[in-house]
Amino acid sequence: MISIRKVFFNLKVVLMILGIGVAVLGVQLFHISQYSERLGALKNQHLLIDKIINTDLSDQKMAAILINGAVSEINLSVKLSGQEALLDVFVRSNEEQASLLRSLEISSAAFRDTALIWGESLSTSRASENTRMMNARGAFLADIDRMMDYQIHVINESIATAKMTAIILFFSTLVIFFLYRYRLNQIYRDIDQACSIDTDGSKKEAATQEVDFILKRLLRRSFQNSLNPTLIHPLSGLNNAKGLTALFNAKKAGKGGNMVFLALFEIDQYELIISTFAKEDIENLFKKLGDMISLYEQPLDVIAHMEDDRIAFLLSRNSKQLALQECETIVQSVQESSFNAELGPIKITLSAGFLLKPPSKSIDETVEDAAKLIEKAKENGGNRVAQIR
Repeated sequence: MISIRKVFFNLKVVLMILGIGVAVLGVQLFHISQYSERLGALKNQHLLIDKIINTDLSDQKMAAILINGAVSEINLSVKLSGQEALLDVFVRSNEEQASLLRSLEISSAAFRDTALIWGESLSTSRASENTRMMNARGAFLADIDRMMDYQIHVINESIATAKMTAIILFFSTLVIFFLYRYRLNQIYRDIDQACSIDTDGSKKEAATQEVDFILKRLLRRSFQNSLNPTLIHPLSGLNNAKGLTALFNAKKAGKGGNMVFLALFEIDQYELIISTFAKEDIENLFKKLGDMISLYEQPLDVIAHMEDDRIAFLLSRNSKQLALQECETIVQSVQESSFNAELGPIKITLSAGFLLKPPSKSIDETVEDAAKLIEKAKENGGNRVAQIR
């Protein structure tokens, strides 16, 4: 049986995780765009080299202006080629890139120097300076090509990572969509059942703990309202000791082959609570305790508020392990819960005595035996279920 509270808490968690995943994917795409800018700067250097070597030197003043401008652009493009990307520190080592960048800067500087000298050379030495420039151009182009190969490689790696992230997000979103569509439909059906409880006479089976609690509470109150008031405990609205016996005798014919177990619960902090809190607070506390135990109540079970403010829970189950597990869960749930009071939230724990009700013993005798087990539970620190070994 699911909990509505846990469903919505988990939904918030998975939506937050999906949001983080989308943010990571966005950062990866931005990272790829930075790599693309590096690649664009490298391609631009090819164009600038061609511009320089194809410059017409017949008008040396204009040629000098064109070459100087192209040289400045090459210098800027080289810097852009080695600009740090957002995730470089996290996704890969920068040693290879740093080595390639150093080589590119050296060959770029050599080409720029020879290009400037060639642009200003006299016609008598222009051929030799052109040869020097073309040699420097070959080394520069080789470094550009190596740097481009490296950038293409890291872009492909980044695209593969982004693609994997997108695939994981897509399938995760599909799984989450269908899972929570199913869960929310369960919650809606339960709410619809709770709303129709007064008009629909069929038995209601809830899939969520909270709605199951509401249905059982409404059913128990409806049943209790039809009982003799002398069988109801005035403080909590639960059955009293007489009501426990009367209901048990009324239901025992339907127990079939199931075994009957008794769990007797006592508040560990009972004396402190009785002396500290108002009657209204104590009344609300016992009502909530009854409501929490009723979550585990089945049609043949009986819950009662005894005169000594212990709560008896008669369970009809087909195994001792199942009954004991439910009692231990009740004790744990009470420990984890808070109970409202005028002075602030109350935290309590329960000690319990658990045993099989022998057919030969009356309920009162079985309750007395369970009370002895409560003392054993308290001797071991309380907040536990004691049973006969």
